[in-house]
Amino acid sequence: MPNQRARASRRVVCYTAPIMLRWTHRSAPVVLGVACLMQTVAVHATGGAPEAWGHAQSRPTPSPAHEAPSQKADEIDPTPAKKGDEIDRTPRAPMPPPGELARCLQLIRSGNYALARARLEPIVANHPGWARAHFLLALTHHKQQHYELAEPLFARSVLLDPKQQAVHVFYAWCLYYRGKPAKSGEMFEAYLVMKPGYADAIFGLGLIDFDEDNIDSAEQRFREAIKLSIAAGDQNTEAKTRARLADVLVRKGELEPARTELERSVALNSDNYEAYYKLSRVLQRLGDADGAKKAREMHKKVRDRLRPRTAPPKRESER
Repeated sequence: MPNQRARASRRVVCYTAPIMLRWTHRSAPVVLGVACLMQTVAVHATGGAPEAWGHAQSRPTPSPAHEAPSQKADEIDPTPAKKGDEIDRTPRAPMPPPGELARCLQLIRSGNYALARARLEPIVANHPGWARAHFLLALTHHKQQHYELAEPLFARSVLLDPKQQAVHVFYAWCLYYRGKPAKSGEMFEAYLVMKPGYADAIFGLGLIDFDEDNIDSAEQRFREAIKLSIAAGDQNTEAKTRARLADVLVRKGELEPARTELERSVALNSDNYEAYYKLSRVLQRLGDADGAKKAREMHKKVRDRLRPRTAPPKRESER
């Protein structure tokens, strides 16, 4: 019996469809009635809902694209996914206020290392791919001579952005103070590739040569750094390089030239208390006792002013 109803419905469709195509808009009510009749016959023929009839239109199932997103748009990574990849919907950490890194740099320059570090640490934690933030955080440790803490941060910053110029020279000095001359030299050389003729980097290479007893190479580098620092008007680098050139000259037994270099060093930078101490030793060897005494007094005066020593703790009986 159901098969007979199905065959009857197909005959209705075949007989009525040509007639519907011939009718004009004037027969629209009749066409609508015939269409309803056809759908009713189909329902009885299949014994089911209109969706079971192959020509009937069913309501489209909502796709995930029409559903409300589980996260806000500004919390989703907007980077388009590559073909064949899934969309990364990992929430991004909030960005710091505009100019925050510049403010942290000002804090470092003013000596507020702890405050700068407190503001930089959450930025580095939330944005592990931010090379500049790693560099500045490393700088807060480097300035306080915590080189073991600064080293991995400098290394990470260089890895994230090898084109950063300033990072290489600070990283090189950090490695030098950590007792890693080979890696330090590599960083100095890498910096000189990006910025040829930088006096401080050449001075650093001269120090490495001097520590390894390459005296002639060290002297050559020191003299080159002095010329470059004079041309650049960099008195601080010139002062410390002349003091180190004096070390080379003392090693070679040339005390008078060493004296000249040390006197020039303290004239350029009166805060270089180490140069005063070296000068006192050279003057003592040259037989200038009065000059040696004055140099020692200046060494103590400047050192105590720049690095005041705290008073030793009182004994229990003195409290």
